[in-house]
Amino acid sequence: MAEIHTPYASLKKLLSLLNGFVAMSGIILVGLGIGGKCGGASLTSVLGLSSAYLLHVGNLCLVMGCVTVLLSCAGWYGVTKESRGMLLFCILSMVIVLIVEVTAATVVLLFFPIVRDVVLEHTIVTLRKNYRGYNEPDDYSTQWNLVMEK
Repeated sequence: MAEIHTPYASLKKLLSLLNGFVAMSGIILVGLGIGGKCGGASLTSVLGLSSAYLLHVGNLCLVMGCVTVLLSCAGWYGVTKESRGMLLFCILSMVIVLIVEVTAATVVLLFFPIVRDVVLEHTIVTLRKNYRGYNEPDDYSTQWNLVMEK
């Protein structure tokens, strides 16, 4: 038997597709968070505490990715079971997450020049203090040389 093509059925398909895209973006955020947490350790050991904020960004990506995936699954469940309450919860939650993300991005972009100058100054001071040369056997010089070669 053929499927009935009504506007409501098209809306269900559209919402399912949207929840799929939201789930994929959440999975990408989780991947970025894992990469930031795993790759940030070597950079922190080279640059010292000046790059420790990378670990916090990794945690933020992990949390936001997990929340996004859970919300998309709840939205997909609401679409499948035609639950208005679940759909309303998912839409309101996603709007709140979007507002938080836009606010965080605005704050980061607003204070980026100030933070960049402070971090750059601290990084240069740390490098001048600890870097001994290209062929030196100490850990700091070896790590920094590996970062620069990549």
